[in-house]
Amino acid sequence: MKRTIAISALLAASLLSAGEMRYASGTFELEGGFLGLGSKKDTDISAYSLVQQHKNLFSSRWYYSYNVTWYDSDRLLQAQQTLDTGTTQLLPDNPFGSTTSTVAIPAMSYRYQGLDAQGVIGYDLLHTSERDFFGAGLLLGISAPWIDSEKDSDNTTNDTDVIADAFEKSKTKILTYRIGPSFTFRKSLGEYFSLYGSATIAYQTGTIENDYAGTDISVNGRFDELDMGIRFQPLSYDKSFGWFTLSPRLYATLGYRYTHWEYKDVAIDTSGAGITFAKNDMKMSASTAYFGVGYAF
Repeated sequence: MKRTIAISALLAASLLSAGEMRYASGTFELEGGFLGLGSKKDTDISAYSLVQQHKNLFSSRWYYSYNVTWYDSDRLLQAQQTLDTGTTQLLPDNPFGSTTSTVAIPAMSYRYQGLDAQGVIGYDLLHTSERDFFGAGLLLGISAPWIDSEKDSDNTTNDTDVIADAFEKSKTKILTYRIGPSFTFRKSLGEYFSLYGSATIAYQTGTIENDYAGTDISVNGRFDELDMGIRFQPLSYDKSFGWFTLSPRLYATLGYRYTHWEYKDVAIDTSGAGITFAKNDMKMSASTAYFGVGYAF
């Protein structure tokens, strides 16, 4: 309890002294993991973020940063199909013959929502000013999204092979933690503008659950992220009051962020009928352009 209060107080103090709010929109892609989702599908996605790009601790080269993002996608559609489950059955009239088992899968829709948060503690290897630096640090993060899946309302299949009362609406909950190196830089471009960027490659581990599908598995994988943009800072002022100095900053950002999550050996049977099919890698990514407004004191 004391640790939670301390962390909350530290975050609140950070938000009062500095912060940036971003709105982003772009494309969300999903591939693998779900029954029948063997190829990449995409849809539109929106994201809302609270960000601290880089903040030095006092006057040292040590810094921290964080990014807390809420994602919300449109419906992602998977077409009606017939799936080879990879199993075989003996033919009753021919003991030496067999046939491959198939199952008809109705058109499905998926919607991705949830929270992604991460923080970095690092050290500036190069630092000439608050607008010119290169730093390296350790990233700790958490992803807690869910994916709603159900038969699409535009489904027109009358195939009797579709399992009756199967493929009902369900929720797949993902909870993963990650750790890895993170690198960041900023380069001034004249008096008001600067170019910035960050890159991360991390290991992640956690769980994927879906009660309807009977899925409760531990997963491992990787997390990759690239964030680049232009920062416009029209207000930058330092005022000394003797024993302390106020340094108000007001800025806007325009940038691009690519985030990729990958989980190894996943099989989520959204039919709810216990269909056996091969595990594969589940891959998700969000490619977004964003606009942000920030301040610091």
